[in-house]
Amino acid sequence: MSEQIYKDFFEEAMRLIHDELANAGQENDFILNFKFSYLEDTISEIKVSVPSKFLWDRMVQKGNIQKVESKINELSGQEIKLSPVFNSKPAEQVSSSVSYAQTEKTVSKEQNVSSSSYSSGYSPSENSVSVQQRASHPQLIEEYTFENFVPGDNSQYAYSACLAAAKTPGHKNYNPILLYGPSGVGKTHLMVSIGNYIYSQNQSFKIAYITTESFMNEFTSAIREKNVDKFTKKYRKLDMILLDDIQFLEGKEALQNELFYTFDEIYNRKGQLVFTCDRPIKEISGIAERLRTRFTRGLNIDLRAPDYETRLAILDKKLQLQGKTLSQEVKEFIAKNVQSNVRDLEGALSKMIGYADLMHKELTLDIAKEQLSDSINASGNGIVTVEIIQKVVSDYYNVSVDDLKSESRKKTLAIPRHIAIYLCRSLTEYSLMEIGEEFGGRDHTTVMNSISKIENQLKIDATINDTLKVLKKQIKEYS
Repeated sequence: MSEQIYKDFFEEAMRLIHDELANAGQENDFILNFKFSYLEDTISEIKVSVPSKFLWDRMVQKGNIQKVESKINELSGQEIKLSPVFNSKPAEQVSSSVSYAQTEKTVSKEQNVSSSSYSSGYSPSENSVSVQQRASHPQLIEEYTFENFVPGDNSQYAYSACLAAAKTPGHKNYNPILLYGPSGVGKTHLMVSIGNYIYSQNQSFKIAYITTESFMNEFTSAIREKNVDKFTKKYRKLDMILLDDIQFLEGKEALQNELFYTFDEIYNRKGQLVFTCDRPIKEISGIAERLRTRFTRGLNIDLRAPDYETRLAILDKKLQLQGKTLSQEVKEFIAKNVQSNVRDLEGALSKMIGYADLMHKELTLDIAKEQLSDSINASGNGIVTVEIIQKVVSDYYNVSVDDLKSESRKKTLAIPRHIAIYLCRSLTEYSLMEIGEEFGGRDHTTVMNSISKIENQLKIDATINDTLKVLKKQIKEYS
């Protein structure tokens, strides 16, 4: 049954888009190309009434669905999927998008279904389809499964524990699970794999995946809009919560208090709780002791960067999934030189495959060396990583890495943060969504905005280019 949690967000998003087009003299475009209406919602999706599948596909192709979802994301701080229901009457007689052009009724927002959608990590297929037509959970990355994970000495214990939790959710031996370690070693992959496994067995199981940054933004919005009761109801009724990057709970007393009660409610109903963190919970200051004891009640498991043999196995697995092949010497070259984490390893492989596909060339060792020359240092001992970029930029501007990841919009932090994000996009193979995750769970539109700011500054301020040259040199030396 719909609880209409997101109805207001949907309506407000539609109103804002209508006003933007109307002010630009394009109101007819809104009337013709935004023909869907709110029906109902669940914890992870908004169902909308659409006249036909043909019209829905056309709106997806034109980017209109993505536009509404992006606007909803901005308003709510949540990743909510729009799901079409064809030839259905909308709730409360809202017959079509024309009603938004004719009234000032507030309209609610939708979620971005593009492959680069934010912190939930949800990467749907090109053609959006309803939940009834797909087996995957709308908030979870489909590719993040146990089958696609390659356990090694660095992650075998974590893999086994997560699989056990997936098979027996809520069991006291595996609840909660806290996975900790540096970025890109597979924490989120394993966490989401638990959700995907359980959902494949029982689609009535209520699961939510969210970053701590988004959780905080939603909570703050609920306080501002005096809708805390909806927020509380939404999360405490879950069967499972997957909460990423809990290090950002540090010092946030009100949010910790809310999470404490949410934790107890889910745990006492034998629901499953899974958390990730970039370091052991004991190393995070500013966490209430009663919440700290909750995190350590179950399993706390350390994940590290994979060893050489595991890196080779990961490359083989990724190639198998993509139906691609590479020579053994090229795979060994990548595995030897990209030692930082799995994400960087995958990025290097994607760069190799992309070059081979576009140039229609067999990927030789010489070509591989050339393609990775920008990211691997001269001695061939390392690769440029987000962590290195954040470290170099923070040292240059005399701020901390945590400052770069924080919510603060102070100019003294905003400029180095924009530059760090710009360099991550320029020097790594990370997607916009992945970069956002490394900077406190920011969404892809915020990342794009940071990149645009630096690109615009480069056109008018020569000193920015000089700064970038210095930073790039330091990054290469540090790698």
